Amino acid sequence: MRLILNEKEVLKNSLENGYVDNKKPTNTIKLLAKHYLSINMNKKQAIYSINDFFTKYYKGYNSVQWIDTIEKIVKSIHKSKDYELFVVDKIEITNNELETIKKINNGRLEKLAFTLLVYAKIYNKLNKNNTNWINEEHKYIFSDAKVVVKIEEQGKMIHKLGELGLVEVSRKVDCTNIKINFADENSDVGIEITDFRDFVYLYLKWKGENIGFCEECNVPIRITNGNLKYCKSCAKKMQRAWDREYQRKKYNSRVADNSSIHTTTID
Repeated sequence: MRLILNEKEVLKNSLENGYVDNKKPTNTIKLLAKHYLSINMNKKQAIYSINDFFTKYYKGYNSVQWIDTIEKIVKSIHKSKDYELFVVDKIEITNNELETIKKINNGRLEKLAFTLLVYAKIYNKLNKNNTNWINEEHKYIFSDAKVVVKIEEQGKMIHKLGELGLVEVSRKVDCTNIKINFADENSDVGIEITDFRDFVYLYLKWKGENIGFCEECNVPIRITNGNLKYCKSCAKKMQRAWDREYQRKKYNSRVADNSSIHTTTID
């Protein structure tokens, strides 16, 4: 998920370590604008400070190309006076919502519907005036849903959810916004999401599929065999660590053998 769910943590990383969101630099501009304006800088000072920050930390930065964007973002945030930094630490999915998704009775569509619902609830927390609308590129949504299909098929799947009355697609031309119509808070919580890495697996676990958690980083993983303990990322790290340890022991053994060969006993 590329959405920033903990703005406080990301801003701290930027201020202390010069972090810039290279995939979407405007995310960093917005956070810096909130910060500088919140400490009583005026618009001109905030724009100068952001420009100076990007000059130092954003490789290939060109002030001429970016200054208009910086000014626009700073003026917009200054006008709204909304300097609050958002932290989405938990999303709750109710049993009614889960049962609605399960009734779709199509694995790929169910994963997509669950992912869209999670996105909608995140957007609701990021914007108090939001009403279950999602504004995100479809490729990122499908990536989080663990559904690999071509672009044409993505549109067909969203259209199918629309036919079922579960979602509503914006009528604006070239607009990818989607509204969720099956949000239902009137039942007990079935799934609580506090870690958004591979979160769609939590739905599969709720359905009874064999889903476990990485023993190293606790990310959800499919258990394809009884010996699987780590996610792919941690498995690679562990393998590298084992390889280094093996080479270390092999080297120490070789040194010990050589030392033994050259040792002379004097009576």
